Amino acid sequence: MIDGLNRLPRPMLAFGTIGLFISAMTDPAWFGERMQGLALVPEALWWLMGAVVSFYFGARHQLKGQQFQREIAETLSRSTPPVTTASTPVPQDDGAPNAALDDWRAGTTA
Repeated sequence: MIDGLNRLPRPMLAFGTIGLFISAMTDPAWFGERMQGLALVPEALWWLMGAVVSFYFGARHQLKGQQFQREIAETLSRSTPPVTTASTPVPQDDGAPNAALDDWRAGTTA
């Protein structure tokens, strides 16, 4: 039930706006009276309303973005094989003479 209520604000805002346009066309006098009433709302209350709506939709946008990124990361981690390091042989000093290394250590080059 809560999940269903959580999905209502955006459609209600969209349909409410469409309803305002329809009411303005069908009964302009009624619509004008309502708009005069809205003009009397203090500016601070409009700022508060804007902040509440912005935080609601901003938080929702951030949540959906994070869920989307998480899903992509999970999909990629399942579809790509794990990265393994190539077994590159590490040169070992076997004690055999190395002329180039001996020259380098001596500070001379051939």
